[in-house]
Amino acid sequence: MNGFDEKTLIELCDEKYVHNGYSTWKYWPAEIYSFGKHIRRYGFYLPVLPLNIYTDHGAGKITTEPALHEIESEAYCQFYHSPLIKENWRNFSSKPGYVLYSPFVFYRKTHKTEKAPDAKGTLAFFAHSTPAIENASNVEEYIEQLKNLPEEFQPVSISLHMHDINNETYKIFIKHGVPVYTSGHVCDYRFAERFYNILRNFKYTTSPIIGSYTYYSVEMGIPFSIYGNQPKFINKSDPNVKAGEYNYYDEYAEYRIIYDMFHDLQKEITPEQKELVERDLGLKEGISRFKMAKILYISYLKQGNLVKDLLYPFIKYSKRPRLLFKQIGYELKEIFSLVRRGREK
Repeated sequence: MNGFDEKTLIELCDEKYVHNGYSTWKYWPAEIYSFGKHIRRYGFYLPVLPLNIYTDHGAGKITTEPALHEIESEAYCQFYHSPLIKENWRNFSSKPGYVLYSPFVFYRKTHKTEKAPDAKGTLAFFAHSTPAIENASNVEEYIEQLKNLPEEFQPVSISLHMHDINNETYKIFIKHGVPVYTSGHVCDYRFAERFYNILRNFKYTTSPIIGSYTYYSVEMGIPFSIYGNQPKFINKSDPNVKAGEYNYYDEYAEYRIIYDMFHDLQKEITPEQKELVERDLGLKEGISRFKMAKILYISYLKQGNLVKDLLYPFIKYSKRPRLLFKQIGYELKEIFSLVRRGREK
């Protein structure tokens, strides 16, 4: 577990190397982190057709209230991982609302990705910044806290969001000898694959805040711990979050309940944690694959343009036909692999 070298970190987060599918992106939350790829596969939906649905952009919940951009979207319907937010959706919109079966978990299960038998150490997830929100925390102080974790949790590596690769925060971790990983650009359709290929090698995970990684770790059988000082976020321009300095713990009562459930070092997954994660990943109430297919195709009939959409991939890759065939080959290889696993089951 030596981490990625600097060249790999930069290239994984460089948009010129991104593979983001074969269709236009109508609504970004349904596409990023490779959601779009796995939603299409879950719903037997053609990869060249745009998704005319809107989703939350991560697992679990910070609050049960929908975000402003979700309420204002023109999509046919809204999906949430958590049934609690879906139930509250009816108080904000007359559009249909549904529970989303986690695209990440669907990927993990269909690819039979499990924690490695020799998994060891801890993967820490840094509370990431965005172009609109700065994490003004003392990074070196956080590194010192990670190095002070008990021996059972060592060695520690860090997973960074693409924004913290691009703003060169990664250099501070490398300077202090902490191995650095990243799942790459958020628009890349290989994101889930990269995420699990990293995660599966670790015995524990941690972060100063609750994130999607909390749910994905626990669902895979990896205990997650809240550890380290709460990050100092400064919102400079995101309209969906309180302006200025803020933290989730002070702002959201629902978040505090989940935070306290994972606070301190966790060596085992409790029944309460498991129940929470399965609920808020949509594993219990997420709609079936056939119902998803029905919704996806109905939404397309209402908002799609078949001729334009079928031509799109050829126009998109007109100057890079080799790349198109390379990516189609990658997709076919993955599909054949899934078929083979199904026969072996």
